[in-house]
Amino acid sequence: MKRMLMTSRYWVYALLAVTFMASCASSKKSASPHVYMTKQYKELKNVLNEAEVSIIKDSLKVIFPNNVLFASSSDELKPEIRPTFGHFADVLNKYSKTKILITGHTDSTGSANYNRELSEKRAVHAKELLNEFKVNNDRMFTWGLADRDPIASNSTEEGKARNRRVEFVILYDVKD
Repeated sequence: MKRMLMTSRYWVYALLAVTFMASCASSKKSASPHVYMTKQYKELKNVLNEAEVSIIKDSLKVIFPNNVLFASSSDELKPEIRPTFGHFADVLNKYSKTKILITGHTDSTGSANYNRELSEKRAVHAKELLNEFKVNNDRMFTWGLADRDPIASNSTEEGKARNRRVEFVILYDVKD
């Protein structure tokens, strides 16, 4: 009887040990995207002085103000942004387990059609420049949001300037 009790204790302890190790492994695995994205966030904060970089759960948001990227009412990237995009691309390439949604935005000035086209062209040109720096095209998606997602009031010039922007939402690719 005593031997049977010792054997069943052994199995209980063994079961507890296996359960504990499995829970540690799964918590380590589930923390992995967060750790990965936090490291990328810190690197982006270091290299992108011209942009707002924020972390939201396990995604990152990078906002480049319009005056940094484009001339007013233009979809052509300013040549002086190339070095910044080179650094941005270096970080994106280092953290290849992500997808990047590039959204172009405008203020409410102009027709809806004009703003939609302008915002789409801005997003596409930002993607093309990142692609020149070897960011894989399959990781990037563009979307022109026109004036549909303002971050400031369109009733002031300052607010309009903030609304004219390109945003990059960087998401952990769960398939990886």
